[in-house]
This record gives sequence, structure tokens and C-alpha cells, in this order.
Amino acid sequence: MDFLKQIALPQSEAQIGVLHFVLNVIYLILLPFISYLFGALVLSLYTNRRGRISGGQYDLRFSEEVITHILPTKNIVVLFGVVPFMALVFAYAQLLQSSAAISVSILTWGAILFAAAAAFASSYQSSTKLSGVLNSISKPNDEIETYRSAMIETRQTSGKYALIFLSFAVYFLIAGTSLASQPDQWLTVSSIVQLFLSLEVWVKVVQFLLLSLTIASLGTVYFTYSWQGGKKNIDNGYSNHVKKTALPIGLLSLLAQPVFVVLSIVLLPVSALSGLVFLSAFFIIFFVFITSHFVYGMIKEFKNGYAGNAFYSFFLVLLFIVVQTTSSLSSSTQKHSALVAYHYDKVHEELLAMMGIGVVSMTGEEIFGAKCSACHEFGAKKVGPAYKEVLPKYENDRAKLLSFVLNPQKMDPAFPPMPNQGLKPAEADSISAYIMLMYKQAQK
Repeated sequence: MDFLKQIALPQSEAQIGVLHFVLNVIYLILLPFISYLFGALVLSLYTNRRGRISGGQYDLRFSEEVITHILPTKNIVVLFGVVPFMALVFAYAQLLQSSAAISVSILTWGAILFAAAAAFASSYQSSTKLSGVLNSISKPNDEIETYRSAMIETRQTSGKYALIFLSFAVYFLIAGTSLASQPDQWLTVSSIVQLFLSLEVWVKVVQFLLLSLTIASLGTVYFTYSWQGGKKNIDNGYSNHVKKTALPIGLLSLLAQPVFVVLSIVLLPVSALSGLVFLSAFFIIFFVFITSHFVYGMIKEFKNGYAGNAFYSFFLVLLFIVVQTTSSLSSSTQKHSALVAYHYDKVHEELLAMMGIGVVSMTGEEIFGAKCSACHEFGAKKVGPAYKEVLPKYENDRAKLLSFVLNPQKMDPAFPPMPNQGLKPAEADSISAYIMLMYKQAQK
């Protein structure tokens, strides 16, 4: 499945920035939908089973409505699920091109599994609607009874398969995106099996499960009592059943969220941490608290307005989870992005040269004299460290040195961060070659 990375087009620095913005948009569509769908399937299958065993009509009605809220039509799962998932795969293929990461392969399999889950979920939704119509017939004949039994069996089978395929799709999604944010593991992780032992992945899986139960519970309350003024003529028995079923699940899963928010940050690599990641974590916990306040208020004294407030404030939780995810990816892949941008600029310069358009570049010696010598010397510390102390780690990896020159990072707390010199790719290549040559000559 790595052919998607191989056919990816080179991206400039500006285009990489646009890709990260596009990822935010994709996540804002995909995360709420896929989490709501997962939670709705769990609650629907659970209450359906409980209703069939106990004969509780409220459970059966709840089971039908919770899945109808997220899948009112079959097209919804394609528009908000399959299409964004595929767009996510292509975005990661562009960002991770020429890397050793298998994230794109994992995400591709996740998209295939999600497409299968979408097909079964659509079947589950259709059979659920039809079962509701058949159950409303007051005097069914033998033919209707036979058809209703077939629909019940189809519903149970398609629901279970939808949840199974969706569970694997979610795991592949989380595993692939988690690996993408850990460049130090790109060379060592060669199969999805290795990620089954990743604590970070399992923390995010549990966090997703909590998110899905929360949004499905709050969504059910919202669509029952707040959406377009709420459902009309709802009887008190079913109303109380919705509250008793959905609200405790929503509150408990909300209260567990801060633990996993903290754990997810602790398990991130240092390269993925940034001020925006920590700020996002703060706002996630803040809006979890606000949402919990509204849910607790509905449990103590139900007010229809609280249903909308809780649902909308929880979307802010999802918003900042998306920001945290994309920010950690952007921070951890800065060096790789610099190399991707370098290859783009190099291809661009070669194309201009083929067209007879010259690109003026400074030589390595000129760049050293104009930009580097003010802060660096080969044998002594100056504003920055001596080259003889830092260049040994780049001796067998000049691509890493090139990446650093194009996108400097603070490495040694004893020295100020090196400013970006705004070099062209060819110039960065020249200065990298020049200082390594001078370093090797000084060693003789």
C-alpha cells in the first residue's frame, strides 16, 4: 500500500502548511462522525439485546432511534465517513512521502475496513427502520411475521459485523496516525503487529471509546429534546428511559477523559510537544468540565436547553483534540517536512534550468562567510558551538544536517537557537557540503 507515497507529488513548504490545514478540516468532519457512529452502534446493539431478552419496548425503541440519529440516510456514511477517511489517507501520503513510515499502508487498510463497516452499518440502519415499520403493524399475518423475523436476523448480523469492522478500522486509524507522529520509530516498526504492544496506541483507543460513548449519549439526548424543538408528544415513560440510559453513560465517560488526555501527552515523543499541544490539552479538559456541568445538571434537574449546551460544548472538546493531534504531527515531522520541501525546490530548480531560467545561488564558502562565521568557528565556541563538537553526529548522515540547516531546531540549551537563514535548497546543500569538507580536512 506504500504506492500512494511513491506517487505523491513533491510539496513546497507552503503546500505542506496547506496540507496540515486540510488535515484539520478532515479530522473535524471524520472524528465526530466516526466516534458518534461507533458509540451509536455500541448503544444500539446493547439496548436491542437487552430489549429482546427482557421484552422492554423502550429499549427496542431507544436502539432504533440512537442509530437513526447518526444515519438518517445511507448517503451520510459515505459523505461524512468514507470520503474524509480516504482524503486523510492521501493527505498523510503527501506528508510522509519518501519516509520509511508504514503509516500510509496502515491507514489505507483502515479505510478499506471502514468502507466495509459503512456497508454493514447502512444495512443495519435499513433493517432497523424496516423492523420498526413491521413492528407497528397491529395484525400481522404469517408472511409479515416471517419477513419480520428475517429482518431481525439481518439487523443483528449486520450490526455485529458493522461494529467488528469499525473497531478494526478505528484501531488502524489510531495506530497509523500515532506512528506518523513518532519519526524515531519509522525505521523500527515494519508491521501493524508491533503496534499492538504500543501503550500510546491503546491509551488513544480507550480515549476514543470514551469519546464515542459520550457523543452518542449526548447526541441521543440532544436529538430527542433539543434538535428543532425536540420530539413532539413523547411519553413520559420513554422520556425517562432516555435520560436514565444516556445521561449516566455520558457523565461517566466524560469524567474519565482528563486522565487519558494527560496520559496521551505524557506518551508523546518530545519532538511532538509544543505550546499549542499543551494549550489544546488545557482547553480539552476545560470544556470536558463545562460539558460535565451541563450533563450533571440534566441528571439533577432536567432542562431541555442543557441538552443543546452539552452537545455543542462537547464539540469544542473534539475541536481541541483535533488541534492537539495535528499540532503534534506538525511538530514531530518538521525535519521530514523540510526534506520534502527541499526535494520540491530542487525539482523546481531543475525544471527552471531545463527551461533555461537561471537560479542565482551562493557557494558554500560565500554562505559561510556571509552568514555562518558570525556565530560559528571550526575549533572554538562562539555564539554557537564549535563545528568540531557538533559535526561528528552528521558525518554519516548529511541529509540530517541538510534538514537541520533548512529548518533549525534548538538542540543545546547552553546556546541560543539558530535562526532560519532562508537558504535555497541548493545553497543549503552547498553549505552542508562545505562545512563537512572543512571539518574533515581539519581532522587530518
